[in-house]
Amino acid sequence: MTIERTIIVDGYNVIYALDSLKHLMPANKERARESLAIMLQSIYSIESVRIMLVFDSAFDRIKIEYPLGDKSFEFIFAPQYLTADGVIERIIVRIHNKASVTVVSNDNLVREATRSNGAMAMRPIELFEWIANCNKRLTEKKQISKDNRKDLENRIELDFNLEDL
Repeated sequence: MTIERTIIVDGYNVIYALDSLKHLMPANKERARESLAIMLQSIYSIESVRIMLVFDSAFDRIKIEYPLGDKSFEFIFAPQYLTADGVIERIIVRIHNKASVTVVSNDNLVREATRSNGAMAMRPIELFEWIANCNKRLTEKKQISKDNRKDLENRIELDFNLEDL
């Protein structure tokens, strides 16, 4: 699959935008991150996208994890001297095809910096609508696949005697 678009998610900002994830914070940040990743899997499964979830952290250096085992779906943990917002801005500045990048954040400054660098900005509510649409498309694909599946039957006629083997 050729990646056509990059989605950069302001991780904790988006988590706090959804009540079902917000209640996990700050006691269980890992579960909140995993839950957001699970939600984003529908977009990842149906679209040709690279997804980067960027989070603030207390690490000394930038840290990258691949929760799905694929380098096109990643958690990026900002070093303690730089916020997730700063990492997002640096990524946008360095990306070649800025028109293929969408940043998701409720932070007005992040969205404005995104637009001023030539990328698209989206609010979390729009992301959640996109996720719902992709979930619907995945359900439809599964139903079509199920409807088109034919029962397997043995059509091979074997005429042999087991004793001859």
